[in-house]
Amino acid sequence: MSRLGVLAALLATSALGPLRGPLDVNARRAAAGRALPPPPPSPVAPPIRDLAGVSYYLGSSHAIVDPVRKQENQQAFAPLRAYVGRIIDLANGWVASRPPQPAYATRAVEALARWARDGALLGATNQQGVYERAWTLSGLALAYLQIRDAPGIDPAARAAVDAWLVQVAEAVRLANDHPGRMSSENNHAYWAGLGVAATGAATQSRPLFAWGIERARIGLGQIHPDGFLPLELGRRQLAFHYHQFALAPLVMLAELGRANGIDLYGENNGALRKLADRVIDGWRDPAPFAAAAGVTQEMKMPPRGADLAWAEPYYARFHDRRLVPLLAAARPLRDDRLGGDLTGAFGVPLP
Repeated sequence: MSRLGVLAALLATSALGPLRGPLDVNARRAAAGRALPPPPPSPVAPPIRDLAGVSYYLGSSHAIVDPVRKQENQQAFAPLRAYVGRIIDLANGWVASRPPQPAYATRAVEALARWARDGALLGATNQQGVYERAWTLSGLALAYLQIRDAPGIDPAARAAVDAWLVQVAEAVRLANDHPGRMSSENNHAYWAGLGVAATGAATQSRPLFAWGIERARIGLGQIHPDGFLPLELGRRQLAFHYHQFALAPLVMLAELGRANGIDLYGENNGALRKLADRVIDGWRDPAPFAAAAGVTQEMKMPPRGADLAWAEPYYARFHDRRLVPLLAAARPLRDDRLGGDLTGAFGVPLP
């Protein structure tokens, strides 16, 4: 992003006061909170500094999965994902607890502060590790936005977490700020943008927030009037899957933007809603995806979990009735890369 672009983005948000997360925790607790038991102890695990994954796609279009290598990658990151999941559980518990139980939040921050002081996620990475770090930052930053201002948080722990997340966000930014490189233009850019923008909101770093919002605009600018993303069509039989995967961070970036006076839903003639329309219609009829990608699509039906979790904030925003039966059949929906329990955070009653 150019200095002029960063300045314009800062000026666009500077008059709005502090940067905000996409979720009003108190309002959400009032609307959907419930009695919860006391939280579990703060999770403890050795800090994971180095992120070395296993690339598992084959072929020039990266559309064929090697199942053995995919399993190796899952095993490589299983400890990290499990630990992050436990932190997100605590953050979600703070949002859901009524009456509020601040111990959910304080224990999550304690765990984050331990990793912060040990420089977790800041060691050596390979390319798969770069992707994993961006997804991890996205989930942790969105979870941290839920708990950062809870009562009883130790100021020293909060300061340590703030500084650490900024370091991780800078590492994510540097690894993804390569104009012309595929991973700096496709879904990886949007995921990196979400983690960096959410970190910016959590730490009041307007440059980080602006950079992340600009990653969203890279994606929005690529969406065709028919709702397709050309770079994701290049994934051949996985084109539909990767349209879903690209849509998720773009929706959450739009929610984060909306909380801070930026209407990403309306940019490029409502391009994000056109992408959502294309995906929603694709669940009912994948033929247009097959025609556009030139090959029959590999699809998991009906959509569940991370494939559909983005639809909770999207439905809460637009009440798209096509989503009603899908949400009704799949709730509760969770995606740790989007901060965990999306039904708990955004879900509204269905007709």
